Amino acid sequence: STRTLAGKFVKNGDVYGAKRTVLIVEDDPINREILRDILKNQYIVLTAENGKEAIDILEGNGQYISAILLDLQMPVMDGYEFMHVMKENYAYNKIPILVITSSNDVEVEKKCLEAGADDFVTKPYNSSLIVARVESLVHLRECNTLLSELDKDTLTGFKNRKAYYDDIAFLQQDPARNQQPLGVLLADINGLKAANDKDGHESGDRLIVSIARVLKSVFTGADMYRLGGDEFVVLSYDESEKDFRDKLDLFDMHWKEGMSAATGSVWLEDARNLEQQVAIADRSMRQDKRQYYELEQHNRRRDRQMAPEELLRKVDEVSEYLPGGFFIYKADESERIISFNREVVKLFECETEEEFHLLTRNSFRGMVHPDDIDRVHSEIKAQIRKENDIDYVEYRILCKDGTEKLVRDYGRFIHTNAYGDVYYVFVNDITQR
Repeated sequence: STRTLAGKFVKNGDVYGAKRTVLIVEDDPINREILRDILKNQYIVLTAENGKEAIDILEGNGQYISAILLDLQMPVMDGYEFMHVMKENYAYNKIPILVITSSNDVEVEKKCLEAGADDFVTKPYNSSLIVARVESLVHLRECNTLLSELDKDTLTGFKNRKAYYDDIAFLQQDPARNQQPLGVLLADINGLKAANDKDGHESGDRLIVSIARVLKSVFTGADMYRLGGDEFVVLSYDESEKDFRDKLDLFDMHWKEGMSAATGSVWLEDARNLEQQVAIADRSMRQDKRQYYELEQHNRRRDRQMAPEELLRKVDEVSEYLPGGFFIYKADESERIISFNREVVKLFECETEEEFHLLTRNSFRGMVHPDDIDRVHSEIKAQIRKENDIDYVEYRILCKDGTEKLVRDYGRFIHTNAYGDVYYVFVNDITQR
């Protein structure tokens, strides 16, 4: 049996990894022993009787094997089929292959090279030649490993941004890969800046690693990338959309206080238009991120308020004595005005409160010039996301007499038991500034 243990390769109780390991795939027991004897002084030698057994050894442990010596003629799975299966797997398809053959046929060599072989050795064996060829392949393997490390994020072990764009380009050009169904997940860690600011970057790093571990545990076998400080991409080659959606649900179930991520996802029946579909998932993720920060900001403000009902009552009592206009409105879709002082009525050139109600339809939206309202909402939301305690905007208003004024608005969000979420706002005419 084989398994991984503490970063080492384990087979039948023996732990490998202290020195370089080679795998001999040969059905003839005599040839296996000859090759083992040639290499055993310099390498840890594993053996397999056919390609299927060799694939079983590579699963989960390919990173520890430096080279493969491969016979072509074997039962169960021959050398050609083994190379085909092996080269389809990103986990171990970079291991160099030394083909063992008794043929000097040029067409055989060409077929092997096309299948993924790196070098050849002929029977009967020349010990010094085999050692030299294996040493050359091991060196090739180590050079490839060093190059691959340039494409890795050191903190999580995921591939980095460069590797992501390289892989996407390769995928788009490979019909065997880009016609497979694919699930795409984008995840952006929530609260990373707050963790860094509160407890330092080591705390932020721990949060990043925690999210990466969850991704690894849920999306097994997927290609995973860390694009930046807090953003991840997962390319999950699942059998069906249901399988992918089940993994997304499982991913969401891992969240706990202080650890979550905004996500966006898309399922593709094929990956030929992958970049456009990733853009869709990215927009969904950023919407999820906005909703998270808006909710977090509202909750933070709600928790911080002391006796908001009492505060609201006192502000209402003194509003008639404040310099400039003051009003309170519901922080929901209705934006209904709950209270206002006399200065607001004057600001709109109204004589009575009833005139003000009719002019504005008793809502904040009705107070703002219709050409400015979308911008005002956008600016308020942007400042909420930045955790500003006071929201500051400027906009035009339409007065009862048909004139326009430019006003400056300072708003503050609070939560009340009587009215729910509300904004209380100070507003001044700055038309003549």
